[in-house]
Amino acid sequence: MHSMFKNKIIKKVILVVVLSSIVLNSSCSNQQIINYGVEVVESEENDEVMFSFEKNIETKPKSTVVTKKDRDLQTSENIKQLILKRNKTPKKIKGIYLPAYVVGKEERFNPIFENIKKSCINAIVVDVKDEIGRITFNMDNDFVKSKRTIEAQIKDIDAFVSLCRENDIYLIARISSFLDNYITKLDSSLAVHRKDGKYYRDNTGYYWLNPFNEEVKKYLIEIGKGCAKAGFDEVQYDYFRFSADSGMRNVVFTEEETKGRSKIEVITELAQDIYQELIPENIFVSIDVFGAIMNSYKDQNSIGQEYTTLLKNVDYLCPMVYPSHYANKTFGLDVPDLKPYEAVKGALDTSKNTIDKTRNDILHYGAIRPWLQGFTANYLVEYKTYDVPEYKEQIKAVEDAGLDEWLFWHPGGAYKWDAFIE
Repeated sequence: MHSMFKNKIIKKVILVVVLSSIVLNSSCSNQQIINYGVEVVESEENDEVMFSFEKNIETKPKSTVVTKKDRDLQTSENIKQLILKRNKTPKKIKGIYLPAYVVGKEERFNPIFENIKKSCINAIVVDVKDEIGRITFNMDNDFVKSKRTIEAQIKDIDAFVSLCRENDIYLIARISSFLDNYITKLDSSLAVHRKDGKYYRDNTGYYWLNPFNEEVKKYLIEIGKGCAKAGFDEVQYDYFRFSADSGMRNVVFTEEETKGRSKIEVITELAQDIYQELIPENIFVSIDVFGAIMNSYKDQNSIGQEYTTLLKNVDYLCPMVYPSHYANKTFGLDVPDLKPYEAVKGALDTSKNTIDKTRNDILHYGAIRPWLQGFTANYLVEYKTYDVPEYKEQIKAVEDAGLDEWLFWHPGGAYKWDAFIE
């Protein structure tokens, strides 16, 4: 019996060693963890310890790292599914910008509208949130109303929308996103601040809203929803970026706000969230961008606008390709403002080349719809008076670049109408 007892002890020690080895080998693996249930069966007749192994597999999920590519694919798929449910057909447009104060005064708007009816213009971009921060009509949205920013320059929005509908005019609501001289005075928590705690103001004296602030995002979304409810076809976010002024070096954003996100990351995230919130509202979404960001990472990083990334999160991306906005020697032109066709064509060729390098047919991509110069840049040392020929040269450049939509910008809405007569 003593010998048999001794043998049992030895065998149990061996058992412990074997099981320990199994456990150690399992714990060093990143694969499935295998537990072995051991049944010890002792037989006094032959003094043996019999091992019965039952293999139990426990599947434990591995820790996964979600890459930017994975997020892009998922977001794009979400966008595609939302678009499929949207009851709205895209329209090829040729449009002009009009300030709200022009639209709101019959004596100024009526002559313009008569010119529109005689021309190829079939779209109007009008301020809904202007640079000052005013909401320009009595918007039916409780969140927007709570901000006390409504200062209606367009007294009867229903009549204006109906007039556009009756004349097959596509209506775009322009929103000055982060440039805002109004709400910052009412709620300081939404504003960009300097390191010393004071408001940040750019070199023109304007305040800016904080893109990292969640309530700012909600405000921009709710304005978009208010535009959809009023009957607009599209909402267009202008100044959808950080300020480009050198004074931004004195601005501080807390870690609590940024959550480790860069300027590009937060602007991209905002575009994604706004777009996915507004598609179900049956309204198209566009974003205005600087032409310089097409191929300049330095400019992208400075203001947070990444060209091709934003294009994946809108229906339309609208680069401002005004010849006057390009530095001398750009596109090989001594003074781009003096060569409207070459400047616009050079910009749109650059746009195409940049997009072609990253295009992926699996992902959603919006369309490019450029802003063209309807004003004379007499603030330049060398400039050209922009009249009918200069308008037509820019339009031809758009067509030669393979695009068929455009918008013209004049800050006061004073256009050369003969350029739009087909």
